[in-house]
Amino acid sequence: MSASNVRLRRVLKMMLIGIAGAFLVAAVAVSSFPSYFGHFFKIRAVELSGEIDHISSLHFRRALGDTTEGTFFNVDLTAVREAALKAPWVKDVFVRRVWPDRLNIEIVEYKALALWEDGRLVSVDGELFAANPEEVDNPMALPEFFGRADMAKEVTRRYKRFNKMLETVKLNARVTEISVTDRDSWAVAIAGKDIPPTRIELGVEQEDWTLEDRFGVVIVQYPDVVKLMKGPPSSIDARYELAFSATLPEKSLQRYRSEETRRRVAESIAESNRAQ
Repeated sequence: MSASNVRLRRVLKMMLIGIAGAFLVAAVAVSSFPSYFGHFFKIRAVELSGEIDHISSLHFRRALGDTTEGTFFNVDLTAVREAALKAPWVKDVFVRRVWPDRLNIEIVEYKALALWEDGRLVSVDGELFAANPEEVDNPMALPEFFGRADMAKEVTRRYKRFNKMLETVKLNARVTEISVTDRDSWAVAIAGKDIPPTRIELGVEQEDWTLEDRFGVVIVQYPDVVKLMKGPPSSIDARYELAFSATLPEKSLQRYRSEETRRRVAESIAESNRAQ
């Protein structure tokens, strides 16, 4: 082998060693960057965004615990999200890093529609969630739903539908309660300014005689029922096809019986006078 070839091989060998050394130094530098410079990128602020009406910033930050500790590079966004989802009123969250030392947590709150029988709230989408009902703007105005938990979405859908029907016929009332038994028998309560709480038994839905059909018959005929009975009914049984029965409140019933008694006495006296 010539001397020139030997020198060339030595040069190439030294170049390869130099390149390997450079890569090694670079790898060490990259791997040690967070530990050496991490304090410059430590998470120093957590920003909350979104339409926040019921979530307390203090309580929410407590729910996050130590999940936000770390640096811009190694903070666990999945752990932050999972902790945030456990806070009351939180439906969903979106977590992102903000250079160089912040986190932004966008919060999506549940919107409360009703109160479920077990104390949980029902969202406008029919989802059950745990939160303090007293934190609702007007907790006493929340309608109450009763039934199996798997019926929450269907009950919510019917609630919206029944209220829309009340608006359509211009009956000044709203649905205050819906209950569904284990045998899928439905009942609805309505109330309004001039309409005392009235329970309407709708029964089990049939393909050719739906719950909406029965409810519609009742609310369309409601003003006539009030006139006929000389007062609003306390309950209505609409489980019959194309017909329903109504019950007077106890006070109205007593008044009706009293009026009926006086009418019969007057007729009896008049008949006796005619006989004489």
